[in-house]
Amino acid sequence: ELRAIGGGTPGTPGLGIGRTQHIAFAATNGYADVVDLYLETPDPAREGHYLEGEKSLPFESREEKIRVRDPAAPGGLREKILVVRSTRRGPILSDHGLATAENHLVSLRWSGAARSADELGSRELLLARSVDEARAAIAKQAVALTHIVADSQGNIARVASGWVPLRTRGDGSSPLPVLDSGDSWQGFIPGDEMPAVVNPARQWLGSANHRIVPADYPYAYSTHFSHSWRYRRLRELLDASNAASVQDHWEILQDAKNSMAARIAPLMLRALERDPAAAPLARILADWDGVDAADSAGAAVFQATYRHFARRTFEDDLGPALTTEYLDDPYYWHERLAQMLQGGAPGWFDDARTPEIETRDDLFRLAAGDARVELKEQLGDDPASWRWGDLHRTTFSSPLRSHPQASDCPNGGTHPARGSGETLHRSAYRASAPYATTFLSSMNFVADLADPDKVTAGIPGGVSGRCNSPHLKDQLTPWLAAEPGAWWFSDREIHRHAVSRTLLTPEAPKEQ
Repeated sequence: ELRAIGGGTPGTPGLGIGRTQHIAFAATNGYADVVDLYLETPDPAREGHYLEGEKSLPFESREEKIRVRDPAAPGGLREKILVVRSTRRGPILSDHGLATAENHLVSLRWSGAARSADELGSRELLLARSVDEARAAIAKQAVALTHIVADSQGNIARVASGWVPLRTRGDGSSPLPVLDSGDSWQGFIPGDEMPAVVNPARQWLGSANHRIVPADYPYAYSTHFSHSWRYRRLRELLDASNAASVQDHWEILQDAKNSMAARIAPLMLRALERDPAAAPLARILADWDGVDAADSAGAAVFQATYRHFARRTFEDDLGPALTTEYLDDPYYWHERLAQMLQGGAPGWFDDARTPEIETRDDLFRLAAGDARVELKEQLGDDPASWRWGDLHRTTFSSPLRSHPQASDCPNGGTHPARGSGETLHRSAYRASAPYATTFLSSMNFVADLADPDKVTAGIPGGVSGRCNSPHLKDQLTPWLAAEPGAWWFSDREIHRHAVSRTLLTPEAPKEQ
């Protein structure tokens, strides 16, 4: 009935990325907004009550037992009792450390708690024989994802999942004051009205966490998406070629061309060329091909200079702490700053802390000075010898290593990282902790539905989480080298390539 291969999605059954005999499918975070915050007003006249307009209602209250690590407690754990108050919208977050406005509480409403279902769509997706059947399965899924599906008849689709509320007030971007007993959610967006594209004329579909909602979409879907740089690069590669082979697609997954830098690096270069002190960095930028390769000096110069440029742009207005928090989420500022660089909002570039009026190019030159000091300290005196991979590193370690009983659990070590947060081969870092990778492309997977024997894939680790297993990290070396691997699909090829077998047998019934 079913033959499937792929990778699981944490917290849900089934496969998040995979193929069966009939379909291939994958998913990225879709960022649909399925949570609202509300400003609740406690009733000053009745303790333990809150107001909906003039109506006073009692809080629901329950106790949750939380196990907290405590070396002094028996067994190293103690129990903490948490009292959770809720309104009709959901639990009160501000009872537990969330700052809020005076005389208000903040409650949270989540569609996953407001709606339940007997089916999650996972089984139906694995059993689907066509794109249409896959779409019906995806419509049942609560998690907000963007799915790409293809079937063996040549159909393709991009389909959004998630239980997205139909809002009568607000768009989910800020807390809503509770004014009366009315409900700001009127059900959920029907599955057949979620964002979807089927068999487009361009003959390909992709997802890079970007905004997939058309401008005329009638519902409040989300105000927060990934920047568009990775999807722009995907369009550049697929619109300009006939990428039809498995190898073509594998190379796209490994691509480290930075489409954001293609816009910004020329502006940066022109500014640095007018500063004699920045001449060595300007020469490196002039020779850079825009690829965030591990052996690239240009990638190191661009990334370091642009990080300091962004900090200098916002720090005088937001202050150091808020600027750091702001820059740590590039989805907020990447495209805004790129638009500002193209001529919008020039006042942001003036440093309010100085008597001079700084321009965009002044900030580029100042940021290049910051980068030069930073890179010289970390990579040496000779800019020509600087390498992005010596600065940008990825460490592969088990989360169990923090546990005393698993401190000897081996890890995959620290390695030079190619790519960045803006490249298809993703290798992102936080502005507050440059340049250590915080998340990356954790699975490369190419399924050819005309190939009955295998998929081409690789992960940065292995297929076991056991510390002493030989399969804990046996795919790491080819993943680092971007070498394609074969995951066998047909019985014939599985048996032909098998090196060991595990036989699971039921335990014999015990005599009473």
